[in-house]
Amino acid sequence: MMKKIKYSLLLAFGLTLVSCSEPSSIDRWIDNPTANEIKVTIDGKELTIPAKSGVNYTFEYGKHTLSYNNDDFNFVVKPAQFGESGFINPTQSNYYLYTVIYSTSEISDEEYEKILKQNREINKIPAIIDGKEQEIEMPAKLINDILIERSDYHWNYSYDQAFPEEITQDLRLKKNQSYQESFRKLYRESDFIELIKEDEQEDISFPYQPKKFSEISQYVIPKVNLNNIKCEEGRKYMEGLLNDWNHLLTLKGSDFTKPYNNLASNDAMAKSYSSVDKCTKENDPEQSYRKELRQFVDALRSTRDVNFYVIK
Repeated sequence: MMKKIKYSLLLAFGLTLVSCSEPSSIDRWIDNPTANEIKVTIDGKELTIPAKSGVNYTFEYGKHTLSYNNDDFNFVVKPAQFGESGFINPTQSNYYLYTVIYSTSEISDEEYEKILKQNREINKIPAIIDGKEQEIEMPAKLINDILIERSDYHWNYSYDQAFPEEITQDLRLKKNQSYQESFRKLYRESDFIELIKEDEQEDISFPYQPKKFSEISQYVIPKVNLNNIKCEEGRKYMEGLLNDWNHLLTLKGSDFTKPYNNLASNDAMAKSYSSVDKCTKENDPEQSYRKELRQFVDALRSTRDVNFYVIK
């Protein structure tokens, strides 16, 4: 039996929201942790999202547009190799991934902090304490992405799930052998502040710094100059890949799934990598095709584990 060890200002972050995957679509939660109702427009359809709540929305696979506060961005919804949950954060509100350690035996505060540092769970978080801007160290990570994917942050508990007081696992430990394991929970900012105030008496808040949607990280298929590829067979193959990608973004639902897998599945990527055999030292001495192919396939691979990502 492992008990949760409480440590001042040590928090764990983990959000799990329901995500139902279907062959042609996926459900995704749109969260509004603010104190006011907001309106979000998706592909021209306006949604009203209540304060401190959210709505579940079904997205067909393919390209979509989200608008909020007179700003908008494009994103792709697709199958994921390891489909995990996530949510949309249109207000770019702050969430906090907080770590708690469970242990089979009592450990000191010093040991607790050492374990957290060894696992790189301690981070500097910008905060405003008693009106003064500063950074505080704690086992928490600030997250304010617009598209928040569990596969990127690996939380154990959602913001609507409590940390259990203790957990039971079959550890098969020897007598008197101790064991520790860390778990993460996701918090909305208001709940995170309440958690901190259980131990601290200062007035604490956190800066809110949303970006323009045009400034957020965007996924981009690298620009390939076909004329730079000296090997003709490689050039034709790459031209086909680029045409398939551009056509993919015009498709929706079940029409999207097969062409996407033809581009981005493990088998498809293996086939693309093997296409370098078309270009030899004789017809492509500078390996121009290999260089262009690698950046294209690596770009596809970088998003294989997520269902949602922003595009330019």
